[in-house]
Amino acid sequence: MTTPIYKSTIGVMIRQAEALVGIMAAGREHLGDGADAFINEKLIDDMLPFSFQIRAVCHSSYGNIEAVRAGQAGPPGAMEIESYAQLETMLKETIEQLKAIDPAELDTLMEKDLIFVLGDFKLPFKGLGFMTSFAMPNFFFHMTTAYNLLRQKGVPIGKREYLGAMDLNMG
Repeated sequence: MTTPIYKSTIGVMIRQAEALVGIMAAGREHLGDGADAFINEKLIDDMLPFSFQIRAVCHSSYGNIEAVRAGQAGPPGAMEIESYAQLETMLKETIEQLKAIDPAELDTLMEKDLIFVLGDFKLPFKGLGFMTSFAMPNFFFHMTTAYNLLRQKGVPIGKREYLGAMDLNMG
């Protein structure tokens, strides 16, 4: 059986990232030739663009597992994004990386010490606290922001697409 922490972190991230793949496909279809220009769209001037939101979804999921393994975390590094398709590929690769995580290994990482570093600012965590109080909320923040940017442009998506495949008890 899959461990509870795996199901409630990695399992949720996989499910929601897969929903985001569908949301982005709808965005690509709706935006057409304007999809590549859209990657620079922001909700408001002081927020980062759509391209960063997708990078941050990837970083807040698999990237933060790598950070727990290493014992140090930080924000996503700089990356040149040139197309909407590049973001879609990055998200799909992240899902495959998440699916390759061994639940038993994840259990061993939950008591590991790590430090989140942003310049001189440092936050100490255990793996579990980092995943549940930092990585997961950041993952959902950036996913929701990406969703909202697409909705703002009239992409025909709604709550059902955002929720994705639900973990139903079908007997």
